[in-house]
Amino acid sequence: MKKFLSIAILSALLLTACGEGEAPTAEPAPTETPPVAEETLPAVETGPQGVPCDLPLPAPANWEVVLCETFEGDPGNWQVETQDNPYAAYTSEIADGAFRVDYTAKGFAAFQQSALTWFDVAKERDFALSVTGTIDTAFDNASWGVAFRGNGEDFFLFTLTNTGEYLFEIFENNVWTPIITQRTASAIRMGEPNTLRIEAVGQDFYFTVNDVLVNDFRGATLAGEDIQIVVSAKEGVSAVFTFDDVVVQR
Repeated sequence: MKKFLSIAILSALLLTACGEGEAPTAEPAPTETPPVAEETLPAVETGPQGVPCDLPLPAPANWEVVLCETFEGDPGNWQVETQDNPYAAYTSEIADGAFRVDYTAKGFAAFQQSALTWFDVAKERDFALSVTGTIDTAFDNASWGVAFRGNGEDFFLFTLTNTGEYLFEIFENNVWTPIITQRTASAIRMGEPNTLRIEAVGQDFYFTVNDVLVNDFRGATLAGEDIQIVVSAKEGVSAVFTFDDVVVQR
């Protein structure tokens, strides 16, 4: 069932459902900020724990694996669907060993905003997650990321753009607030697969791209458990998003 949240002018209009919602969001203004020192992390351990998993683990092997998805075989609970609504038209499918989303954002706000769609991954408050994603588009203004600590209304969102930038936001009380403003990271490979790793324990979050720690955040307030993969494109932009090797530990 879809839930509607009213949002002030120029804020995001959020339409929630399990993989069926789209939300136009105001584009955050780029802010000149000093570069963040990037630290190369040691290789992660591999090995089964909980759910058997042969993929690289985002946390030590003594953390329980609750999801290890290579998209080979049964689609499980992934939202495989076709949607055409006022904000976007898309088809999501599992093909060639990956989760693929063919996405087109419609014109709904004078081509000033973006459409956003999410797909359920897991329910965990404290977790480590890794996912590899690729954006194939001839346009700028396409992005993907991971929403977490969600409760059906509020959530955090860490995003990678197809122009080599990342940002971290909170959607709370119908308002988008930037926590880490949009900035570049040399670890992001434009036009290529990027592996995002997020560790969220208590009030502390760590964000890693292609084994490089790009930023962290301390002092989180939300306590929800929804974890979702999010795709987004500015009005009029078409893109194909491909995801593979999703691992969640707790």
